[in-house]
Amino acid sequence: MQEIIAVTAFADMDEKWFEQSLQLLPTDKQQKISRYMRKPDQLRALIGEITVRLNAMSRTGLSHEQLHFDTNTYGKPFLRDMPSFSYNVSHSGDWVVCAIDETEVGVDVENIQPIDLAIAERFFSKEEVNDLFALPEHERQAYFFDLWTLKESYIKAVGKGLSIPLNSFSFKRINNQFTFHSDTDPTPRYVKQYQLDPQYKLAVCARHERLADHPIKRDAAELCEEFIEKVTCVNCDTSSI
Repeated sequence: MQEIIAVTAFADMDEKWFEQSLQLLPTDKQQKISRYMRKPDQLRALIGEITVRLNAMSRTGLSHEQLHFDTNTYGKPFLRDMPSFSYNVSHSGDWVVCAIDETEVGVDVENIQPIDLAIAERFFSKEEVNDLFALPEHERQAYFFDLWTLKESYIKAVGKGLSIPLNSFSFKRINNQFTFHSDTDPTPRYVKQYQLDPQYKLAVCARHERLADHPIKRDAAELCEEFIEKVTCVNCDTSSI
């Protein structure tokens, strides 16, 4: 079953939750998070990491110490020896979003901001560019971020990074639903958009139609507290997460 967890309320999180959660992570993860210069970036990276770990413990029955992560040749992370546990993380502004699935999955969240729409001509397919500029001017910004999040979610699901040119595949809106087309990827892909926040766009891409009905919204402080409790409690039943 697919799940999408969306975490916010970082500004309300006590520093102690951050420090205690960070210290429970492997040393390499601590160092990676600490290298971010800005505290908000550290918070988003931490929340993404512990969201994945909590759900991995819940779904696999493994303890925190038994979780071993690796990356593929393109840098996409995965849980080693657990092919039925796939995940992807995205963050932007006030939100960290994590998608969990049994097969490859990609997720992207973006804060809608003023942008030079000429970027579309560099990265979108010709059909997508035509569809974008055929819209009334006041609708173009929102549609740009519709396409951008959909394309990013696909790229992240496939897990080959930007070795896949963004203009080599297309999304098209038909009756308020988006369809996927690629001349090089015969794998069926299914996408869905979610209303997370009026100022954000959120899209998920998977290889099946059983996409989550809606995101599960979580508070950052509560998530950290739950993570600390689960990791430090020796006799915890991880299946109850």
